Amino acid sequence: MPFGWLYGTITSFRNRLYDNGIFKTYHSELKTIVIGNLQVGGSGKTPHTAMLYKWLSKYYKVGILSRGYGRKTSGLIAADDHSTAETIGDEPFWYYRTLHDAKVVVAEQRQLGLAYFEKEGMELVLLDDAFQHRAVSCKLNILLSDFALPYYNDHVMPYGRLREWKTSDKRAHIIIFTKCPAQLKLDEKIEMIQLINPYDYQHVFFTGIKSHKPFALKGDINFEEANNGKIIAMSGIANPESFIAQCELLNRQVVPFNFPDHCSFQVSDINNMLAMLGEKDVVMITEKDASKFLKPDLLELIPEDKVFVLPVEIYFLFNEEERFKETVKACLK
Repeated sequence: MPFGWLYGTITSFRNRLYDNGIFKTYHSELKTIVIGNLQVGGSGKTPHTAMLYKWLSKYYKVGILSRGYGRKTSGLIAADDHSTAETIGDEPFWYYRTLHDAKVVVAEQRQLGLAYFEKEGMELVLLDDAFQHRAVSCKLNILLSDFALPYYNDHVMPYGRLREWKTSDKRAHIIIFTKCPAQLKLDEKIEMIQLINPYDYQHVFFTGIKSHKPFALKGDINFEEANNGKIIAMSGIANPESFIAQCELLNRQVVPFNFPDHCSFQVSDINNMLAMLGEKDVVMITEKDASKFLKPDLLELIPEDKVFVLPVEIYFLFNEEERFKETVKACLK
């Protein structure tokens, strides 16, 4: 806890330097949206960024800007057909491969990425995981928090998972509690909003995750036609509980096989996975992890029709998707 106080004090002092103009902030001419969180670990930034891109790309030329966490390169890189998860990071690589015509750039210094998009004629940029990146100023800040561990009940690292004091939520225009249970009750929603006590300019929403039909990473068999043994739920994400819960909805026994977030799978990991497989068993992986399995040395080890990818998307509880979209439009104006 004392180390948490020290860390929180340091980050608070840094924020004051930005608030008072001592540290300079880059103001882009583009419309900009930050999708971030106060806590380390997964809160659903990737599917929320994808949701925003699919919607907003109907009206704007949209770019996605990320730091490219976990990549083995540095500097500004624009994703192209030669990119891999190792060169631009697993999440940006997934955006590039999955989202239609997505312009994806990775850069540690986000202002360089924004300047690149300005030259490329983009109109709107989604900044993935940039809530703490105060060196750029954005039109709209969206703060995500896992429903199972809301930020207001957490503590600053290393005592907890907060990257800065929870009062930094004041920078958010929209706060979204993610991975909510489908049966969340209205009085629970109201209680959480009261605990936040949002400012007049802040809007609070609740989203859940729903999965779609799994597809084979290698091969063309339908999941329903695959053998009905166990599911080995293999994941390298921060909070695999939600992924495991989605696998359990497939009505098979699920065996978790977890790795650290953003891990780079090795040949030995694939061999260990194969050793766990019974004759009728299958492996289920996330869309983000699937991008790492495409390395040639890994892909050739994977048998056909045994490894499946589970696609997911977010949905808004309490029929508030339209209210969310109207709020975003108003903030961008």
